[in-house]
Amino acid sequence: MIPVFLKLKGFKVCIFGFGEVGRRRLKKILAGEPEKVTVYTKEEVDRETRRHYEDLCNIEFITCDLEELRDEDIQEIVKKHDIVIAAIDERNNRRIVKIAKKFKKFINSSTFEEDVNFVIPAYCYKEGVYFVVYTQGRSPLMARYIRELVERFIEKSKEEIDLQSNLRTFLKECIPSQRDRREILEDVFKNEEFKRELLNLIERYKNKQN
Repeated sequence: MIPVFLKLKGFKVCIFGFGEVGRRRLKKILAGEPEKVTVYTKEEVDRETRRHYEDLCNIEFITCDLEELRDEDIQEIVKKHDIVIAAIDERNNRRIVKIAKKFKKFINSSTFEEDVNFVIPAYCYKEGVYFVVYTQGRSPLMARYIRELVERFIEKSKEEIDLQSNLRTFLKECIPSQRDRREILEDVFKNEEFKRELLNLIERYKNKQN
């Protein structure tokens, strides 16, 4: 697999299961702004929960028991969607994964990660920086720990990120060689005194602009 970022506008997403895992998957999917999300759940979803998600996106909750659906029924559901998420029991997840792969859909499963082609890993977004960590399902706890560690580091490094961003923009205007720009940025990153002076200069400039 290769890591990618995917904008979900225009995509139709189907989630089988609305337990703890299904809700976590839904929360992450909503960040991609899909065209529509359909959730198939064995338990009736209460009115307050429905309203909450309906305010966030175009979503439909369908109450049904997967045990009562034939493979042919699941096929008809899968064919209508671009992304399929199986978040129920192992047996039904396996059925859904097999059918989704047959129709070449993006498929994510809570129990068969080695058989899927679409993974939703732990990630964070801080100060304009995305960070993703994936342990191939071996240790979700470690993935969360690493994510939280990086979040704290990014929060502490906000000034450094701003400095690199401003300097990179400036260098693009003055130095045509990408290699020369990279070397300058690397030298600046290592030079603490220069970074302090440059940050002070940027701050004074911003104050004058205001």
